[in-house]
Amino acid sequence: MKKILSIISLAFLTAPASAQAMADTYIDRDQVALGVTVLLVALILAFLLELTRRYFQYRVKEKILESGVSEELAALLLQPDRRHNLQTCVKWLAIFLGMALGFTIVSLTNPAPWAALAVLSLCLSGSFAGYYLFLKKSDF
Repeated sequence: MKKILSIISLAFLTAPASAQAMADTYIDRDQVALGVTVLLVALILAFLLELTRRYFQYRVKEKILESGVSEELAALLLQPDRRHNLQTCVKWLAIFLGMALGFTIVSLTNPAPWAALAVLSLCLSGSFAGYYLFLKKSDF
């Protein structure tokens, strides 16, 4: 935990040192506020969805234990699903890598707004295609 806090604090300490004024950049505050709001709402909804999923998993496990099934069957049903956790991590990795690649290309080329959306869509669809191939390959 101490390493994580020190890395985060070092990252925030070096950010002001590299701040430079850019004369030709215009950032609309309303668009930034909208983007941050949408991101926060999405994170809150994802948290609530995960919370309800875990609650219902707990309820199912409780019902299994109360029903009096055999130990082997209960152990089989109550095992954590590590494969699903791996797939979820790889899915989010693919999404964020696709977004990062798209934003990097948009930042370097500075295309028209419609072309920027096309680049982002293409990068995200490519990352989902990679995730699909991962799922197809890991289907065992």
